[in-house]
Amino acid sequence: MYVFIINPAAGNGRGEHIVKKFVEEHRSSTNAFRTYFTEYPGHAEELAQQIATIYHKSIELLFVVGGDGTMYEVLNGLVDFPKVPLSFIPVGSGNDFARGCGMPLKPEENLRETFNQTDLKPYWAGRYIKDFQNERHSHLFASSLGFGFDAEVADRSNRSRIKKWFNKIHLKSLIYVIGLFFTIFKFQPKTIQLNIDGKEHTLSNIWMLTITNHPYFGGGMKIAPNAKINKKRMYVTIVHKISKLKLLLLFLTVFFGKHTMLKEVEILEATKLEIKSKQRLTYHADGYTSYCYQCRVEKEEIERLVQRK
Repeated sequence: MYVFIINPAAGNGRGEHIVKKFVEEHRSSTNAFRTYFTEYPGHAEELAQQIATIYHKSIELLFVVGGDGTMYEVLNGLVDFPKVPLSFIPVGSGNDFARGCGMPLKPEENLRETFNQTDLKPYWAGRYIKDFQNERHSHLFASSLGFGFDAEVADRSNRSRIKKWFNKIHLKSLIYVIGLFFTIFKFQPKTIQLNIDGKEHTLSNIWMLTITNHPYFGGGMKIAPNAKINKKRMYVTIVHKISKLKLLLLFLTVFFGKHTMLKEVEILEATKLEIKSKQRLTYHADGYTSYCYQCRVEKEEIERLVQRK
């Protein structure tokens, strides 16, 4: 059985149209398809958990049709069902998980290629626990987890009153640009305690700290150019004290991975890390934003099967 979890808000309903057309073209296999639609934020997580509870033994492939945020929700809904195989059909604004997996960014091509030649490979998500919560309150992230400037830009963009209007006229990406310019004048660099694989570091005047499982974040920004999908290592990009003008240069060059030439940029590898701060930190996980004072991060030990190159 093939299952589709579709976010109709992503891509202004494009995913729903693509799946409907695909199912019609495969009428002889109609009984093998089940489609579900999200209705509110967090619904994809609920749907994934409910569907897996009932059908996990008969799901041949679960298609996530939406953006990176939809993938984040589904992944967390499947936390207790690691054997459910996944494929991501990108119809959001960022679609970094598709980039990281080397899959086509055109959703029609992606869906057709996956259905005709399913090629499942292991994938290891990131796992984070914030503040003093216990293990059962941990969350997974598929692509990236970030603290600092980029997280505050994402948070400001998500809370923007004009976001819905920009979505309707297909200019969602402009929200991030506007958020970036507003944040650059308001942002206060952070001081954090960072423990990487048992080694303590005190970092002052930090603008960004981003943890990734593959090279991409923020809609195609190549934040960790040499990152490879792997079982143990995460890639930690740190932007130290930097001028506002140079920060804008960073955001221009990061799409090509050339920001690493700036002396303010440092990229490390880690199997486990912990972040602590006396200030409340804004963070984003695959586009989802919230706040914390400390956070423990590691790779999920269980491997999941995902359609990827």
